Amino acid sequence: MNTYLIRLKIIQAIVDVILILAAFALAYFLRIGFFFSTDFPFEQYFKIALATTPVTILALFFIRAYKMSQQIISWRHMQRIAFVAIQNVAVFMVLYYFTYRDFFSRLILIYIGALTFVLIYGWHIIFRWILQKHSEREVGVMRTLIIGSNRGAERIIHVLMTKKSHIKPIAIIDAHGSSKSMIHGIPVVGKMNRFEKTIADHNIDLILQTDNLEQTLNIINYAMANNIKYLMPPELLGIFQGHHTLEEVEGMPFMKVYPKKKWWHNLW
Repeated sequence: MNTYLIRLKIIQAIVDVILILAAFALAYFLRIGFFFSTDFPFEQYFKIALATTPVTILALFFIRAYKMSQQIISWRHMQRIAFVAIQNVAVFMVLYYFTYRDFFSRLILIYIGALTFVLIYGWHIIFRWILQKHSEREVGVMRTLIIGSNRGAERIIHVLMTKKSHIKPIAIIDAHGSSKSMIHGIPVVGKMNRFEKTIADHNIDLILQTDNLEQTLNIINYAMANNIKYLMPPELLGIFQGHHTLEEVEGMPFMKVYPKKKWWHNLW
């Protein structure tokens, strides 16, 4: 991953830490009032909050909240952040009970969960907006070579450009040759004989293949040998998009295809 993007992700995680602690502090003052209670000492409360926060950050890593390609404004991401917020409350409750036994208020747990969800999800939306602004200036983007100029390539380029993704199409190689010279403002630089030269000239970070399936093995081997990320949409293999998931069987990855996606597939 681009070093600049790694720095941004570290900043995102640091801000998450601050916001989780802020959620604990706000929950305390909303429940107790804006003063320090002797019946429920803030010092004891905040010590447990400090112990809980690293576990919550690990949970955010576990749900892949820091993955660059994560779709932030979606029910799936909201469900993941809600899970982390509940986990934050559960860990805090267990640690506090086993440390101090008596607990002052159950309502404060609701405040902690709600504030954790609102602050973290809100910050992730803002961070996504920051990434989009950086993408407009081509700062911290993954410079991408598109293999193919078919309708699939056109759709993918349109989505990436419209959503101002950190995956930035730079050049297109038309595997079979056509009259197209530009697709959504991205130049078609030639056929596969210009593959290596295009990568060198444009400092490519990612290869996105949408066509020329017979060259897949060569493209993947080149990407691995030169530390370049490689992506391929499943429809290139004849699998209709939206009808597949990745599944592990005894530690081995498989692509699972099902005829009709059910509503509960969005729950996990």
